[in-house]
Amino acid sequence: MSSDWQRLGGLIGTLFMAQLAFAANNDNANCAALQPALAATAGVTLTETPQLMPAGDLPAFCKVRGQATGKVGFEMRLPPRADWNGKFVLAGCGGFCGQLLPDKPGYSNSINEALKQGYAAMAHDSGHQAPTSDTDWARSGDDQAVALWAEAVLPTLATLGTEVIQAYYAQAPKRRYFSGCSNGGRLGLVAAQRYPELFDGIAAGGPILDLSGNAGVQGAWMIQQAWTPDGEPRFTPAHIDRLATHVREACDALDGLEDGLIATPERCHPDLSALRCTANTDSGCLSAAQLQQVAALYRGAHDGDTQLFPGLPPGSEHLWPFWITGRDGQPAWGRDASQGFLDIYRNVPAGQHVNPASIDVVAEAAAMAASPLAQRANATNADLSGLRAAGTRLLIWHGWADPLILPQRTIRYFNDAAAENGGAEALAEHARLFMVPGHGHCWEAPGLAPDLFDPLQALDAWVEQAEPPAQIVARDTLDPAAATATALLCPYPLRAIHDGHGPLDDAASYRCGE
Repeated sequence: MSSDWQRLGGLIGTLFMAQLAFAANNDNANCAALQPALAATAGVTLTETPQLMPAGDLPAFCKVRGQATGKVGFEMRLPPRADWNGKFVLAGCGGFCGQLLPDKPGYSNSINEALKQGYAAMAHDSGHQAPTSDTDWARSGDDQAVALWAEAVLPTLATLGTEVIQAYYAQAPKRRYFSGCSNGGRLGLVAAQRYPELFDGIAAGGPILDLSGNAGVQGAWMIQQAWTPDGEPRFTPAHIDRLATHVREACDALDGLEDGLIATPERCHPDLSALRCTANTDSGCLSAAQLQQVAALYRGAHDGDTQLFPGLPPGSEHLWPFWITGRDGQPAWGRDASQGFLDIYRNVPAGQHVNPASIDVVAEAAAMAASPLAQRANATNADLSGLRAAGTRLLIWHGWADPLILPQRTIRYFNDAAAENGGAEALAEHARLFMVPGHGHCWEAPGLAPDLFDPLQALDAWVEQAEPPAQIVARDTLDPAAATATALLCPYPLRAIHDGHGPLDDAASYRCGE
């Protein structure tokens, strides 16, 4: 009897392995068949032969790389049929884009975490090839490239992705999602406002929704405060370190907890005079002029008492050297990106640059908002009635410690959307905003508290279960199974309230409240 069972077990094993081999061969054949199938698709050129990539650090997938409309570099990763969850996600891209980064880690404009969950996923460069802060391409007279970057890449790639999926799996995706951060977040809001039926769900993080205001008005203002007219930084890392310590000590407890985190930066108004240089202070002290410039950075661009754009949030100082003030003799990324917008706004030839010191922010704020690029790229329309009519869900998140894309502008937009769409309760049924304490810009640096969460996972649960997210639990590692610190994120305007006795680094110790 034992030998019969052994023979039967061996037969079953052989059949199972044969089925796996057959499925793998089908996946190989289906992947290879995309070459002639897509060759007949208008405007698509494959730059590599589609091939099945074996499982390794990532699950197995069919890799499809090419160009759409002759300009948009893309890579699509398709799980084998047996592993596909039936869904498609299009990722965003950061800055002025220009780079195809299918292996970008994490959740920001990334596709591999989605691939691991069985999504067919697509990354792209938005229609040009250049460093992410560079805008020479936008001043080359290539209007199509500008249109693609501003908005047209969305319907172009959503349609192409659906066609690839249809060709590979012989069926259309049952769900289509968009997930992006920074400029990717802007694209998400463009989709919500102009193409509400294109996706079932949209995840938009740290969105530069007001490009002309953030990169133009506030960008020029920021450069003028943080850099000399000759392009020299006004602040050293030692200045910023001392400022960060002072602000944290002044504002940490404003949320009722002393945990090293400024969770309510809107309440933080530190007295900076203690940082003023005297005969007995060290090199981290600030001169009277520097203190005025720091105060202006917090205050944001103003015309007298009228705020033109929000300022840098207290609690973001540790990120200023990378984004705002520079470090190790290098310009800050935010300075370069703002310079790029100002160059487009002034329409200087490619390779030339406007001196930001020559920009009169007050006099030119309206002109920046009316510039051709702003008219195309700004995503400030608060009317989301099309989103509601389409049944599309919009999940927005923003870091309270983001010094690059200012969080108060996103809050203002969300409040405007509530007023425009029947009030906060009505808006919450199809659009929610989560403010993330201690989180900077799109996970480009570790947060000051657990801030890692999968926006696509939260969005998909909302779409599939038709239940708006009442909270999100953030971790401090990409591994969701790891035992680690957690934090509770709440839908705006709610915030996490501690229960008074549980561990400070455990989301279970908090509830969402006002």
